[in-house]
Parts: sequence; structure tokens; C-alpha cells
Amino acid sequence: MKKLLNFILAILGFAGCNVLGGGEEYGTPYASFKVKGVVTDGKNPIENVKVKLIEMYHENEYDRAEPDITDSQGRFEIKSGSEIFDTLRLKIVASDLNNNYQNDTANVEFYWKELSGKKKDEKWYSGSAERTVNFTLKEKNDK
Repeated sequence: MKKLLNFILAILGFAGCNVLGGGEEYGTPYASFKVKGVVTDGKNPIENVKVKLIEMYHENEYDRAEPDITDSQGRFEIKSGSEIFDTLRLKIVASDLNNNYQNDTANVEFYWKELSGKKKDEKWYSGSAERTVNFTLKEKNDK
């Protein structure tokens, strides 16, 4: 009976755990990243532009973080995080909420090997990376 119970526990993944000695740990390495930049019309900053991060994953698109709205200086900053990745591919979309300018898109990649700032006291945190993406939006012609 004991062999049968050990076999069932091994199938469920409990065979390697040492309950009294601390044993194995389960977790997932993760990293944080930031995308920031400025949206202009080529000369002046554009306020009230929604900028969002979209992750491309198996031909599907997923919003990666809460979007940011540009301030009076046209600035935006979006922070997010991800579990382990070799290459994280994001599409950045800038959409004018006032509908005066055409939308624009940029592609950004983050690489696990470039992460920095790993903290010794955080076992699963692998560091962070940052990208700057600036947009120059064109006026719509339908006005």
C-alpha cells in the first residue's frame, strides 16, 4: 500500500519535496519593464493621446498593461512586468483621443539577457529593462 501511495504522490509531483528540511521551491522568474516617450506633431507636444502596449503571442494580441494618456508635454510612461521570456515582443499603439491625428504604431523587443538590477533579496526577480519610443503623429486629412 505504501508503494502505491508513493507512486501516486510521485505522479502528482510531491516525491521530491522534503517537508521538514525546506525542500524544493516552486516559482517563476519575472522581470519588470518600462516604455516611455513623447508624442508630437513634429513641432509641438500632443496632449490626450492614449498609448498602450500590446503583446503579440501566437498570432494573438493581448493588452499588456493599463494604457497611459499623454500629458501637456506629450509624455507617457507605461510600466509592466512579465514572467520569464527570451524575447518579449510588444506593439506600442498611439491613438489621439481628440481624433485630430492619425494613429501610429511602433514595435519594441525586450531581451531577457539585457535585464539589469537583479535584487539579491528577491529570489525570483530577474531585473528590469526600459525603452524610449517617440511618436510623430500626422494630422488627419478628412477635416
